[in-house]
Amino acid sequence: MRKAIIFSCLLLIAASAKAQSNDVALTGGGYLAASNPLNLGAAWALEGTFAHRIYSLPLVAISAELPIAGSTQSPIPTLSGLTLTRGYSSLFITPGIRLTLAPSFFISPYLSAGIGYGRFNQQLFSGGTSANGSAAFDIGGGLDLKILPHVSLRGEIRDFNPETLAFGRQNNFFATIGLAIRF
Repeated sequence: MRKAIIFSCLLLIAASAKAQSNDVALTGGGYLAASNPLNLGAAWALEGTFAHRIYSLPLVAISAELPIAGSTQSPIPTLSGLTLTRGYSSLFITPGIRLTLAPSFFISPYLSAGIGYGRFNQQLFSGGTSANGSAAFDIGGGLDLKILPHVSLRGEIRDFNPETLAFGRQNNFFATIGLAIRF
């Protein structure tokens, strides 16, 4: 009888852990192109992330994640090749890996990195538009603060780093805050 109870408890714990192996987050905040010498300010940013836990121990978890982040049309003038643009919007899709420390505690810090695609849509002073895309990688970190059993307040900073024509590698910082739901 004792073995059956222990087995049942272990089975319930395993099922509970498996039931919360995914999370979806929606965060918003600011965007800053830090390595752009013509940068005069920031723009609004929005990021959605889906993550699936692929390995977990009590003090560390590894997840495959898919962040999709974009910035609104910014009033930041930029140099695109030899053309000065009035502003631009950006989109980054960089699947990767997330390493979460203390995933079962009420505060869980994490680090993430990925590689994928970055796209810029520039609005030219002439009234036209121009778009270009390239490979991009990201590195970032954040903090989940659990406010309900399956809901966390998430704060995050990511540096999306695409190759640009005028400046080589460009650092694009997204600082966002929002909600994450685990299921």
